[in-house]
Amino acid sequence: MKTNITFICLLQNYSKNVAKLVCDKLDMYFVDVEDMLEFELGDETHILNMLGNKEGKKYMKETEVKVVKRIASFENTLVCIEPTTLFSNKNFDRLKKTSYIVYLQISPKFLSKRAEETKDIIDEKFLTIAFTEKDKMYVDNSDIVLNCSVYKEKKAFKKLISAINSFFKKSKKEEE
Repeated sequence: MKTNITFICLLQNYSKNVAKLVCDKLDMYFVDVEDMLEFELGDETHILNMLGNKEGKKYMKETEVKVVKRIASFENTLVCIEPTTLFSNKNFDRLKKTSYIVYLQISPKFLSKRAEETKDIIDEKFLTIAFTEKDKMYVDNSDIVLNCSVYKEKKAFKKLISAINSFFKKSKKEEE
C-alpha cells in the first residue's frame, strides 16, 4: 500500500516550500533526497577529485541508489526529488511502489522569471526546448499533475490539497 507522496518539480526551493506546507497539513514527515545525498556524499567535487571522475561518478550513483532504496522503505513521508534523480537508476520504480507521484508543473516562462529573482541566468529558448521534451514524461508518469505556473507557494499548496482530495475521491469511486 502506498503511504508516501513524492514531489517532482524543476524548482527545488519551490517544491520544498510547497511540500513543507503539505506535510504540516497532512501530518507527514519530510525528506529531501538531495539533502540526504549531500549528507551521505559530502563534497561531490572532493569525491570526483579523490576517486577520479569515472570512479567518483560511479560511487555517487551507487550512493544515490542506496539513499532512494532507504527512502522507499519510509512510511507517511513526503519526498522531494529532482527529476533527474527520480528518472535514473530505477529510482522511479522504487519510489512508485510506495509513493503517489505529484508533478508540480511550471512553465519555462515561470522558471525563467524565478531565475531572474535569484540572479540565475537561463536561456529561455533552450529552456523551452528542454522543458517540452521532459514535461511529457513527467506528466505521463505522475499520479497528480498541478500546473503551478501562476501560483506562489501558498496558493499552489491550497490547489494541491484540493487536487489530492479529488484524486483520492476518484480512486475510491473506481474501487467500488
